[in-house]
Amino acid sequence: MSRDQSAPGSLELVRLFVNSLDLDHPEHDPFLTGGTAAQWLGARGFAANAPSAVELEALRDLREALRADLVSHGGAGSGGRTWPAVATLLAGTGLEVVFAPSGGVQLVPRGDSATATLRGSLAAAIYDAVRDGSWRRLKACRKHSCLFAFYDRSKNGSGAWCNMAVCGNRVKAERRRARERSKAPD
Repeated sequence: MSRDQSAPGSLELVRLFVNSLDLDHPEHDPFLTGGTAAQWLGARGFAANAPSAVELEALRDLREALRADLVSHGGAGSGGRTWPAVATLLAGTGLEVVFAPSGGVQLVPRGDSATATLRGSLAAAIYDAVRDGSWRRLKACRKHSCLFAFYDRSKNGSGAWCNMAVCGNRVKAERRRARERSKAPD
């Protein structure tokens, strides 16, 4: 049985965005064409406008920079090198502070396109997650052929695989076979 991989609150949008590309099926990337990107955006409550080729490339770059940062959350890679890329790709994102009558406050995206609104929503979600400490629990699977983003709900935050029964067992079996091969007599 698979455990809950979703992230809390608005951080779920970041997880969904990173997972919009299945590495096993790159031909199904919704950000390859404006039409498929518009469908992806519309299904998540954004204006279903078709992004330009330049916007599509920027979204793909942002997605992979986020994925690289999530890999570092699991102990692989270097977050020190990936975070500046994320910051650069989110630079100029329009955010507005909205004060609720109840006394709450939140950042909301301001944008004139679905792409700008998505980027703003991602930036706001990341900001909130960094502030509340949940950002480091959003990770990418350690299995290099997977890299699926998941929210680590383990007590000590040591989750490494999106699904232990699938990726975790495969990685452990690969390691065991490698050890057995290295010990085998010639």
